[in-house]
Amino acid sequence: MKLKLLLTLFTFLIGILAYGQEQDTTKKVNLAAIPFVNYNKTLGTTFGAMTQGFYKVNKNDTISPSSSSGIMGLYTTNKSYFVAAFQRLFLNEDRWRILAAIGFGNFNYQYWQDLPLIGGTFIDFGTGAKFAFARVERKIYKELYGGVSGVFSKTITDFDMPDFVPDSIRTDTRNMNNLGLILNYDKREHQMNPYGGYNIEIKNEFYRTWLNSGNNFEKLELTYNHYYKLKNERNILATRMKAIIATGDVPFQGQSVVGHDDIRGYSSGKYRDNQVYAIQAEYRWRFYKQFGAVGFAGVASAVNNFGDIFSTEVLPGAGVGLRYLMIKKERINIGIDVAKGKDDWGLYFRIGESFGR
Repeated sequence: MKLKLLLTLFTFLIGILAYGQEQDTTKKVNLAAIPFVNYNKTLGTTFGAMTQGFYKVNKNDTISPSSSSGIMGLYTTNKSYFVAAFQRLFLNEDRWRILAAIGFGNFNYQYWQDLPLIGGTFIDFGTGAKFAFARVERKIYKELYGGVSGVFSKTITDFDMPDFVPDSIRTDTRNMNNLGLILNYDKREHQMNPYGGYNIEIKNEFYRTWLNSGNNFEKLELTYNHYYKLKNERNILATRMKAIIATGDVPFQGQSVVGHDDIRGYSSGKYRDNQVYAIQAEYRWRFYKQFGAVGFAGVASAVNNFGDIFSTEVLPGAGVGLRYLMIKKERINIGIDVAKGKDDWGLYFRIGESFGR
């Protein structure tokens, strides 16, 4: 019943947005203001909205992709909320790329824990956070970019534990500040929705006490995305491999969770650890004018270290989705996905395609 309701809502929104869709390519700003609805077993139903404007910083710069500014907010039926503003800039014939964001929120979530006598069970927790993020990249040679990133974040995590558990264990307050180094080889022919090419990104984040972070540890992220035009721009195969590797004194907040774009279909937070590895593929088919569909499948693993990857369980995820090309000039799609994982599932209303955000 919920799936039918969301599909009806998606069709209704398309009718509204199609009327207001940007058709005048001479306009300085292409604006998208989009409500969205998601659902998963942990957060419940999510209601939100995002407004994003696309524009050229320099109208004479025909090489740089469009820059964008936006704000978003969401609220869920389990009383989680999140608000953020973000800015993406492409400057000087795409020699400089800048991404910045600031926001705050609180998410009521859960994780899976094996306890003595009780066995495996979900433990509820809530994490409140305030954060500021910046990432700056400079073209080094042809399609190779190098850069730095930084995150300043304060989190407060409250675990739903019995009253006899000390407050020092039930509540965890810490800063999660880091500095990162980035290498990105980008052969994509478009930033938002590529029809061909690939990009390989290496990002290494350092959490240190001298940055006022609560723990000393590192997080290495390796990403490889490849896009294949099968017949024409209406038939695209996108593939993705992702590894997130945290080492050192990794806190609970520094662990990675299987879910989101890697892999859709997991929303309960059961599978989390210091390292997550995922591989998946997605077929994108625009079958009629601005309407399209996608099908995707992949597998992931959450492990403490790489040596465990061959002995831990494999987590499959697969699903389908609908798309509508809202702004042709910017290749901006809106859509809804439904995905099934192991003992889990989720609905995702999305702005933009997976693998590109």
